[in-house]
Amino acid sequence: MRPFLYPLAATLLLSAGAQAPAQNYVEHYYGPREHVHWHIDTGYAATTGQISDALQGGWTIGGGFSWQPDYSSPLALRTDLNYSRFNATRQLIGINQAIDQTQIDDGYGEIVDLSVDGEFRMPLSPYLTAFAVAGGGIAHRRIALTQTVPVGGYFCDPWFGYCDFGLVAGSEVVASDNTTRFEWNAGLGLDFALGGGESFFVEVRFNRVQTPQPTDFVPIRVGLRF
Repeated sequence: MRPFLYPLAATLLLSAGAQAPAQNYVEHYYGPREHVHWHIDTGYAATTGQISDALQGGWTIGGGFSWQPDYSSPLALRTDLNYSRFNATRQLIGINQAIDQTQIDDGYGEIVDLSVDGEFRMPLSPYLTAFAVAGGGIAHRRIALTQTVPVGGYFCDPWFGYCDFGLVAGSEVVASDNTTRFEWNAGLGLDFALGGGESFFVEVRFNRVQTPQPTDFVPIRVGLRF
């Protein structure tokens, strides 16, 4: 996690000493003033800790909204819904090379998480704002191991519950693990004004899903607020 957070942490620390008191807080680019701002984002998600032995880095996409009840305060409440997907490592596939005499040749992991965070915003200029977020929520993690089915192979879809002969090559899930647990996260970012109340942002977060073996990942996202 640390290599991703050092640059943003340094920016926030340098700016903190130059900030005016909270009662003088102003974000000039949020106009017309609105209490709610929606956002969409996407980016890269790196796995860290023990879960990196099973899942490689992948991609993430999501969105949500921020609610700022008081324009004179740097505090806001932010809600995010995100989907992240990762490929299985060769180590995970090798350990589970055969299940019930079925050969395993690929796999993936996916996480859907809903979080509610407190957001603290610190204007650095009329067009640049640093922010920090922290909070928690619920995450569903699924890890699946698959077998490649050739053209004409007998394919069973576990989601829709049917079996048929495949007309094209595909992957059949032969084993999976599903769990829903509490997750928490913390991160830093920068917001760049675009005018008209819109802004472009970059952020880095550390996420932990409280699975028996903690699922840690670090999404690096870019997004648009509107």
